[in-house]
Amino acid sequence: MLAHKAEEEGIAAVETILGLGGHVNYNVVPGVVYTHPEIANVGKTEEDLIADKVEYSKGTFPFAANSRAKTNGDYDGFVKVLTDKKTDKILGVHILGPGAGELICEAALGMEYGASAEDIARTCHAHPTLSEAMKEAFMAAYDKPIHM
Repeated sequence: MLAHKAEEEGIAAVETILGLGGHVNYNVVPGVVYTHPEIANVGKTEEDLIADKVEYSKGTFPFAANSRAKTNGDYDGFVKVLTDKKTDKILGVHILGPGAGELICEAALGMEYGASAEDIARTCHAHPTLSEAMKEAFMAAYDKPIHM
């Protein structure tokens, strides 16, 4: 079902055969549902974190407050970021809205390299873009929101 996951597994298989130590981090394989609005996620859900007794912080940002989404007339949905309460490390990101399948890559990349919410929030995002909703949700996750 996930062509992108299968591609990563194929590369890892070839690398393993060649003795190069193939690797797939299944915790950061994004899932996307190509509906309208799009749905995308990577990492843990709140339910996962509660079941695992992980203390977490949550940051959200609605596309209704995003300039690009409003300009495009497509602003239903939100970005939700879940981080470790102690370390600020990104544990999961969930997006419902325009461009969700494109935006989730930023979260997967951050998770792959152990980024914190602050790392993403302090990265300059172009204006006006949908990616600003990501930045805003990450800012909210580490309790530094500016537009909410």
